[in-house]
Amino acid sequence: MSPVEALLVPADALRARLYRLAAPWAGPLFADRERRVAWLGVTGVAFSFLLTLAVPLWSLALGPVLLGVPHLVSDLRYLVVRPGLYRRSGLAVLGGVPLLATCLGAGPAVGLLAMVPAALGARGPRWRKGLALSGWAVLTVLALGMPRGFQLSLLHGHNVLAVALWWWAWRSRHSRAGGVPLLAAAGTVALLLGVAEPVLTALGAWTAPATGTSFGEFVQEVSPLEGHPVLALRLVLVFAFLQSVHYGVWLRLVPEEARPRLAPRPWRATWRALVEDFGAPLLVGFLLLALGVLAVGLVDLPRARLGYLQIAVFHGYLELAVAALWLVEGRIGSRDPT
Repeated sequence: MSPVEALLVPADALRARLYRLAAPWAGPLFADRERRVAWLGVTGVAFSFLLTLAVPLWSLALGPVLLGVPHLVSDLRYLVVRPGLYRRSGLAVLGGVPLLATCLGAGPAVGLLAMVPAALGARGPRWRKGLALSGWAVLTVLALGMPRGFQLSLLHGHNVLAVALWWWAWRSRHSRAGGVPLLAAAGTVALLLGVAEPVLTALGAWTAPATGTSFGEFVQEVSPLEGHPVLALRLVLVFAFLQSVHYGVWLRLVPEEARPRLAPRPWRATWRALVEDFGAPLLVGFLLLALGVLAVGLVDLPRARLGYLQIAVFHGYLELAVAALWLVEGRIGSRDPT
């Protein structure tokens, strides 16, 4: 048993005890993955909506700092590692270079280049490759013509793309989780119609000085509608809501769907599966990165969030590249071996 697994023994013991206590009313959720995923998805979306109504600035400020790096690890695990895309050297190198360049400040047109080797190197009919390359060409024209508008659109759109990829690649045909995207769409419409403003006013949640940020700053940062202040503000709220949903998809729904084991698995088994996928040294690197972001956040929360976003900019283009590959090759899922 590794030192990490030894540290997880008490956590597994506590987990088993809590499961036994909850078994009389939650037993079906443990045994039935479809029901569990549906329940987790619906409650996750509902919780994200409540966070947006009550503490949107805290959600925007803390979400990337606390959950950003773990969600990137999940993104890489289920889009690249599990499907074995890293073994396809042409895809890995030709697609990885533009993705890495975006972390170093390259513009959106460079990040979109990752879609080209994904489409050309995919195993599928030529007409599908042509369709994927046409999508890349359209996106590139938009990125070159209005780079800021495109980046903002991708910033918002990749939250939706996460739900779409989960639904496309991992959801069972008999899934009971159909309410998850519908509930997310309903929450988005409700926020755009202004249901949050009276609640935020009643709770005094328009400001949160301890976050070091304000709605005005987020309007400038994430909203392309600065000339329409009310709609711009509502778009910030939508972003806060869907960002939280996005994290839930990668940290809960995809991992639940992607393994064959019907019941939740122990922490030690989870650690062993992670080591098998990434190797212990790389996992330690991810852990240090996550702790580094947290450490900076304790001193300067806005700086930590912006620093994380600079590191994470690649993953929106990664999701587009994988979507192009899946478009050519068809639906692809990946399941853990344990």
